[in-house]
Amino acid sequence: MKLSSQKAGIIFLSAFLFSTSAVSQNNDVSINRNIRQPQAFSSSDDTQDETTEPSENPTFSLPHLYTYINSGIVEQRQSYTREEIERTNAESITSFFQAAGIQILSYGAYGLESKPSVRGFTDETVRVVIDGICVNNAQYGTFDFSTINTADIEKIEIVKGGFTEQVSDEGAVGGAIYITTKKQTLGHHFSADSSVKSFFNKNSPFDTFCQKFGYSGQLSENTFLKTNIKGTAAQNKYPFINYKNKTSVREHSSVYDGNSDIKLSHFFGNGNNWNIGNSTYAARKEIPGPETSLTTGIQKDFDNKLSFNVSFPSINQSLKLDGNAAWLSNTRFYEEQTESRHYVNSFILSSAADFYKHERFQQAAGITLNVTHLNSTDDGIHTLFSGTFKETSRFFLNDIFSVTVPLSIKFSGKNIAFIPKLGIRASFKYADIMLNGYRMVQFPNMDDLYWGDSSYACGNPDLTPEYGWGAECTVNAHNIFIPFSICIFTNYYTNKIQWSSNSSGKWTPQNVASAFYLGIDVSFEKTFFSVLTVKGNVEYLHNQLLDKSNKLTYGNRIMWTPDFVGSLIVSLNAKYVFISVESNYMGKKYISNLNTSYTDPYFLLNSSMEFQFWEHIKPYIRIENILDADYEAVPDYPMPGISASAGIKCTF
Repeated sequence: MKLSSQKAGIIFLSAFLFSTSAVSQNNDVSINRNIRQPQAFSSSDDTQDETTEPSENPTFSLPHLYTYINSGIVEQRQSYTREEIERTNAESITSFFQAAGIQILSYGAYGLESKPSVRGFTDETVRVVIDGICVNNAQYGTFDFSTINTADIEKIEIVKGGFTEQVSDEGAVGGAIYITTKKQTLGHHFSADSSVKSFFNKNSPFDTFCQKFGYSGQLSENTFLKTNIKGTAAQNKYPFINYKNKTSVREHSSVYDGNSDIKLSHFFGNGNNWNIGNSTYAARKEIPGPETSLTTGIQKDFDNKLSFNVSFPSINQSLKLDGNAAWLSNTRFYEEQTESRHYVNSFILSSAADFYKHERFQQAAGITLNVTHLNSTDDGIHTLFSGTFKETSRFFLNDIFSVTVPLSIKFSGKNIAFIPKLGIRASFKYADIMLNGYRMVQFPNMDDLYWGDSSYACGNPDLTPEYGWGAECTVNAHNIFIPFSICIFTNYYTNKIQWSSNSSGKWTPQNVASAFYLGIDVSFEKTFFSVLTVKGNVEYLHNQLLDKSNKLTYGNRIMWTPDFVGSLIVSLNAKYVFISVESNYMGKKYISNLNTSYTDPYFLLNSSMEFQFWEHIKPYIRIENILDADYEAVPDYPMPGISASAGIKCTF
């Protein structure tokens, strides 16, 4: 398709003002750029997120335009592109996270509850942001990653540490996971992906079936449409070694679910655009409980996200404006001995402005307003108002030193908090040195506040926010044989909400826990001979509980936080085959704060092989837990042993 010079100029202007990344696949956007700001170490191409200026002689070709979060000055960030995600052939995002070396607290195979842990923090302390909208569930704080189809992901960015520089989210304590979904494509493209998985169970040799379909295309010169559909049927009948040291099969853990998403995008003048999209997830899941459980529950989910975005990338060539409106609906039914129903509806309005005209100064500001209505069997009927006012000032003092000052005011119900951060960066030829300190604040979720007053438990509407302070020192070494990043971080966190038995014998949440964290995180990546890539990450975390009122736990490690987490990925990208080998080590974890018992460390080895003998067809094989390790990510919830998946991708 031939583009006019005016259209090419508009899209090029949109590209660099949005800090757009060049995604290299099938003639994707390619722009020659002068880099103004050095990029923090990431696990993918560093040129993709840097703040840029227009080149005198830009080169340009299009079928894709994508917008990622602005590059942080002092943030430690891991980035994964669409190609990296697709080539692992992982069946879900949580499987991909595990392959990438992120700790996963998982309660079983596909579709069952799983939560990423960043620096020992999990649940609501890790914020999940999809296309600028924070999607953590207001009732219990987490996000179900099963609701996202991996075929709809363009990029994942993991920011470690509290309170990010980005203004279009609500901040974080342990870290933030930014997910960018796929957007527009010139022409018309169809895709399909069919796969089957086996746990080598003789009675059920073919356990999990997954089918994906996708379409992206151009409805008119400036209007684009993309849609994806996914369906999965997983029996999850995997063999494992039970507590009697005998081989058993996990029963009553089947998952049947489906995803669908559709997005319409339209560009109008000077790169301005609007997007409207809807994502739906429906599932029926058997909840088997711990290994020794004699009862099985049924969980039914229906989630919907309707969102609208409008963006003005260049107002007077100095200001970028973004606006979002979203309705998030989460419906969950439990069918157990006692049925319960939970309806959560959140209405979100957010706006962000980015002033970039001056060479030495950048200013971003954002506001998010949320109204959440909860109708729950356990929590009752409640409406909660929350929001964030946030700004980030960036000062580029000279070619070496830069400073970032993010500030935020957050409120939720009657709780309010001021959250500051200060970061300093010094950029040299062979290394960047980054120092930053920040406050950490997390508000109680609606379960903590409103859990119904029953004979055994009740919520606590008088809870105050959890809070703490954190600091980091990071060195990113570059222009050397093996570039690497090393980060030393520490946190003091107090007022932590913890459920405990009160004087009446009921379980209720209280602001009682406090802890100290100290850790070191090392990452590296190197490509040899343009075909062999080695990528590694290792983290050591030490923490101590500091509640002097509890002599039994004072000075102990926090349960479920491993001492070491490590990963190593080796990939070979040859002409007709792509092979990756992923290794993941998870260290010792105590299963209670008493530190009397723990889960053993475990080592997982996975491999994926993808073949391309014809342009439109890619068969692949993925083997997980090759060594057939017997392990538990959460105590008493056995995880699968060795499994093999085979599939075929078709694109037209």
